Amino acid sequence: MKQYVGFGTADERNLKSLAPMATPLISAVVQRFYDELMRHDSARAVFVGGLAQIERLKVQLAGWMKELFEGPYDLKYVEKRLQVGVTHVRVQLPQRYMFLGMELIRHELTTRLLAAGGAEVAPLLDSLNRLLMLDLAIMLESYVRSHLDRVRQLERATMEDRLDRAEKLAELGQLAASLAHEIKNPLAGISGAIQVIGDHMPDNDPHRPIVVEILRQIDRLDSTVKDLLQYARPRPLHLREVSLGAVVNRVMTLVREEPAISGRRLAFRAPDHDVNIVADDGQIEQVVLNLVLNAAHASRNGQAISLHIDEGADRVRLRVEDQGKGMTADVLARALEPFFTTKARGTGLGLSICRRIVEEHGGELHLHSEAGRGTTAVVELPRGGPERIRGQHERTHSHH
Repeated sequence: MKQYVGFGTADERNLKSLAPMATPLISAVVQRFYDELMRHDSARAVFVGGLAQIERLKVQLAGWMKELFEGPYDLKYVEKRLQVGVTHVRVQLPQRYMFLGMELIRHELTTRLLAAGGAEVAPLLDSLNRLLMLDLAIMLESYVRSHLDRVRQLERATMEDRLDRAEKLAELGQLAASLAHEIKNPLAGISGAIQVIGDHMPDNDPHRPIVVEILRQIDRLDSTVKDLLQYARPRPLHLREVSLGAVVNRVMTLVREEPAISGRRLAFRAPDHDVNIVADDGQIEQVVLNLVLNAAHASRNGQAISLHIDEGADRVRLRVEDQGKGMTADVLARALEPFFTTKARGTGLGLSICRRIVEEHGGELHLHSEAGRGTTAVVELPRGGPERIRGQHERTHSHH
């Protein structure tokens, strides 16, 4: 840092020669500094200890200013300056006040030194300005370190949450697979037996509607079991280059016949060229279908469901927006959890499966919602597919 601003032994000598003239001026500069600081509400709010705290800080500031002219300007000096910055961080002093405060001190010191020493002092003030720049840079380092510490803590907490979620999902997956296999075979047997009974019933048998309803409920159970198995044993990705717009158009063709879509207005907006991604088009289609049906279930007749594709340099974003009932903050916080649902019928696995598919593609699924104002599901996908699979593909291609 000294080399960067050109601070050397000549500057050290200049500062020491200024010391006899500067020392008597320090108390007036300190008073001027705090008079200015106290004029601003947001700066004054930092001093929660009242006048006693301010008097202590005045003594510390005077000591800090005295050291400007004493040296030595070594690592011990740096550590003491860092502690000043740490104090500013601890009391949550906004950085702008540190900049402004340093400029005020520089202006007051140089003005008073010029008045006291005249033109002969002017060349020496360049050394003071260089040292004040160094001091400011050192104190700013405290803010940088504090920010990095907060980022590391946040990353650590996020990683712990992810690990915790992964462990829970693994446990749930094992349980789901076990239950699904236990249910699937007996369910198939029951379904076959009921169909045999139904086939031997005359058309006018009063019990035929009951048999039909039993079969309908069995189909519903079978669908739940399939969800459980898909959640517990996800299919491997079969990646190829696909047009995201073509996938969305295919889903829109499929859902127009769905009873849940009846009366809802579907709209799709995308760039006028193909937006291609490396993905498993069948699984991405499942994600889009699930999000559109969720939007339909949350909407009323006449309300619109809008799909938008936006693209960036290396990522593509699909948004599915509805104008439906939306979600409260509590529901939104849990909406992507497995087995959580607010529907009377449903496993609560749809969005969890969507999230996992998107994350396996190297992307992210986010929900934005407000009760009474609708929901927006945002799917972000990398153009090139999952990083780990793309890397494997590139290494294989290079080897061949």
